[in-house]
Amino acid sequence: MNTIDNLARLIPGQWEKVIVTALLVGLALLASHLWGRYLSRGEMSAEKRRLHLVWARNIIWFATLLVMVSVWASTIAGFALSVAAVAGAILIVSKELVMCVHGYLYVTVVQPYKIGDVIEFDGLNGRVVDIDMFATTLVELDRAGQRTGKVAEFPNGLLLTHPLVNASPNGAYALHAIQIPIPERATHDLDRIEAAAFAAADEATAAWRDEAMAHFRKEAESNFIALPSGKTKVSWDFSNPEQLVLVVRVACPVEQRAKVEQAVFRQTWRSISPAPQAGLAEH
Repeated sequence: MNTIDNLARLIPGQWEKVIVTALLVGLALLASHLWGRYLSRGEMSAEKRRLHLVWARNIIWFATLLVMVSVWASTIAGFALSVAAVAGAILIVSKELVMCVHGYLYVTVVQPYKIGDVIEFDGLNGRVVDIDMFATTLVELDRAGQRTGKVAEFPNGLLLTHPLVNASPNGAYALHAIQIPIPERATHDLDRIEAAAFAAADEATAAWRDEAMAHFRKEAESNFIALPSGKTKVSWDFSNPEQLVLVVRVACPVEQRAKVEQAVFRQTWRSISPAPQAGLAEH
């Protein structure tokens, strides 16, 4: 009873609001849990399930926060002058927290990325699997797009001060640049190397090449942006005088970048490598 009496003295005449607040939090937790169980029984993919779970959870808690603010509005107004007196100190102490909330609003309104997108940010490269009010969670990918088994997070506040690259802004298909170093012994016949790279890229992307080109055309028309056609393109990188690099740009599904890169590299390298010498004739 002493504990209850002490709380009653600390919150005079506010017990109804405290009870309503506790009920709101409990209902929000229950709704999030039930929605998660409902999604787990569906037949949708894990990626779509997580997308629905994250957005539903954020909407539930945002609505709960709005209701809680309205419940405590009169109390908040009564403390307005006191809050103004310490506002400067609060902003200094909680600057990072405020920036995280602003970063979340930036992601919600501008949508530089969404669940399932592959992004590069502040040295991190990965697929977005969760976005909450304070941080974004990535499944880390290597340069070829394969999962490393690690999970990375960064605070949303960094979005206000650091540049971000979205590697999959156009949906299911992305442009992928494959870099193939060319040995010095093969640089005398660049035309043959280009032809081999074109053939290897066309073979690796034949299953979806036309669909990818139609996808890029549709995205360009709907977003009023001049996008590449999606055709295979070969160019040379000679920025390093000691190493000539062949760059093969292909359009492929985001999740198949590693497979396509390996296929193009192996086929091109096989074409420019010298044929194995025949064994010695039997005497």
